[in-house]
Amino acid sequence: MNSNYLKSLRIVYFALAMGIVAFMLLTLFLNKLNGPFSETDLSQAERIPFFIVIVVLTAASFMVYKAVVPGKLKTIQELPSLDRKLAAWRELSILQGALIEAPAFFALVLFLLLGEYTLLIWPVAGLALFWFRQPTRESLIREAKLSSNEIAEFDKSE
Repeated sequence: MNSNYLKSLRIVYFALAMGIVAFMLLTLFLNKLNGPFSETDLSQAERIPFFIVIVVLTAASFMVYKAVVPGKLKTIQELPSLDRKLAAWRELSILQGALIEAPAFFALVLFLLLGEYTLLIWPVAGLALFWFRQPTRESLIREAKLSSNEIAEFDKSE
């Protein structure tokens, strides 16, 4: 078991969040420098399908989260050893990060194409979710339903 388990997982979350920040800064810079990348001026009616796609992608990410996470947590809780629980919880945490990141990045690509500042709501919301959803000892204990022996073993290794 890695003694820096939570620290390494937080670094992964930080890297995912900084990817959003870096790409957002790049898209803002390019938009300010060149304007939107779409070759023609699209009317508001022509832009609506893009907003529909981002809303559908966000809803799909949320539905995947609701469909996958509870089952994975139940599986994690039933694993026999702490090492296996930690490995499975790490996988689940990274999956959750990917589900947050996908709509944020897609919205940034759309912002780059369309120049609609409304689309920046998605990456900002993604960053907020990364902030509130970062892996902690308490969330690990609660979600993996660690026993007192497993908690003691985990604390000893940290």
